[in-house]
Amino acid sequence: MSLAPSCPALIVHDDGPFRKALIAALDQNHFTVTSSTDGPEALKALNERCFSVVLLGVDLKTGRGLATLEYLRDKRRTSLIIVGIPNPKLRDYAKTAVETLVKPVDPSYVARRARVYCGH
Repeated sequence: MSLAPSCPALIVHDDGPFRKALIAALDQNHFTVTSSTDGPEALKALNERCFSVVLLGVDLKTGRGLATLEYLRDKRRTSLIIVGIPNPKLRDYAKTAVETLVKPVDPSYVARRARVYCGH
């Protein structure tokens, strides 16, 4: 049985238990995972390496989720999946994402959806 190739993914989410479950699900699906709890940390990671997919919780407690979203809007080579609670104020920004997944959502489902965008 051949394994799926590794896919670099960045998780940006401040919900600790959800982030840990998502890391585990992505690890099981052969992702190379980098995680961040806030926008500034995520922006640093995005400037240091390339990711095939970014899983972003835009309602970060630091308020920097929007800045990260704006940065990703200009970085077209990265597939963005927004994971969180819908926010009408972010409707235009959400168009940047390839998908928006509404919480509560099963982390293994998020990992399967993220796999679709590896290599894009």
